Amino acid sequence: MPRLPRVYIENSVYYISCYGLQNQVIFKDARDYEMYFGLLRKYKDQYGVKLYAYTLLHNHLHLLMEVDNKSSISTMMHDLTSSYTKYFNGRYDRKGHLFRERFKAAVVEKDSQTLLNLTAYIHLNSDRLNIAIQGQTYQYSSYGLYLEYSQASDRGLNIKNEIEGIINGLIGGNYSEFMQRIKDDEEFKKHYKKLQRKGIIGSKDFMHHVQQQIELQRQEPNNAQAEENKSRINNKFISAGTALLIVAITAGGAYLYFDYNAQQKKTRENKGVAVVTEQRLTDLNNTEWQIELFNLDGSVARSDIISFIQGKFSAGYLAQFKFSNVNYSTVMEGNKIIWETIQTSAEGTASWRGEFVNDQMVGMLSLQLNGKQSQDFSFKSLKYRRK
Repeated sequence: MPRLPRVYIENSVYYISCYGLQNQVIFKDARDYEMYFGLLRKYKDQYGVKLYAYTLLHNHLHLLMEVDNKSSISTMMHDLTSSYTKYFNGRYDRKGHLFRERFKAAVVEKDSQTLLNLTAYIHLNSDRLNIAIQGQTYQYSSYGLYLEYSQASDRGLNIKNEIEGIINGLIGGNYSEFMQRIKDDEEFKKHYKKLQRKGIIGSKDFMHHVQQQIELQRQEPNNAQAEENKSRINNKFISAGTALLIVAITAGGAYLYFDYNAQQKKTRENKGVAVVTEQRLTDLNNTEWQIELFNLDGSVARSDIISFIQGKFSAGYLAQFKFSNVNYSTVMEGNKIIWETIQTSAEGTASWRGEFVNDQMVGMLSLQLNGKQSQDFSFKSLKYRRK
């Protein structure tokens, strides 16, 4: 499936696939699957994405999604895969890329028959890989929801309306009968092959329209870049007169994991500057910070101590919930060191992001404890020391 510029196309959906690097396992157990679902739910809601179908397999995944003209599929998928990679690396004490290249996407014309075919293609993946005797028995697929929707088993994704919209396109029969019928359909098999070869699927008029939009974007790279940057600047956390502007990173769908050496080789030829910058990136290591956390209304939530010791991040308050020490990533942004990480435990997840400049630190924490609503905090440093 060729790579397409991530442009907004009216009356279209995206078929997304992501594969583990060198086909490595990206979901090792139920906890990994549920973490991905949690992040998918978070970014689906954050970016206003419609999710029509999904299948998560041990070394790759498939999603069928629709975005509006205010959102970017590149931004949403970058945030989703980046957050999951940080969780996975932290849990299994690894570093580097988890997914193979950037995600693959096909732009597909939104009509009832095409959507039905795409859901079948996604749901039959477990059959083809012999994961389940029948696809509907595979718990990490939306197939079962198409047969009998249950609010208890949709993992909070709330895709009932999307599913009903697709099923209503069936003329006679039900979804189960449709799936049985389409398995041996020769035209459907051709559809599989087309989906793997082409990045645009639909009528001739639709394909021509998509090509026009892509060409317009190529002719106006600066405008496209500006819009992409604009869409990535969000979630301002304000507290006690201190504002944290979340760093905007435009990746065009690529997975960026803050590998400093690799980035510098591509962007700087001055080795002396690279050495100085590398030394700056180590400034955070072996430091301990006293911070104050603020609710989004600016009121003080609590004080805490966070540490960056021998490449591991820890937070005192979260230790009581058995959040483990995890790896953290860093990158230089001007004169600032940007760091981020995700902690996990049986109690939930905690996503951290901060910026360190001139011996001061500000940042954000998104805390999700099981059975409770997600809590977002900003924080600023009171003082720090080296250990």
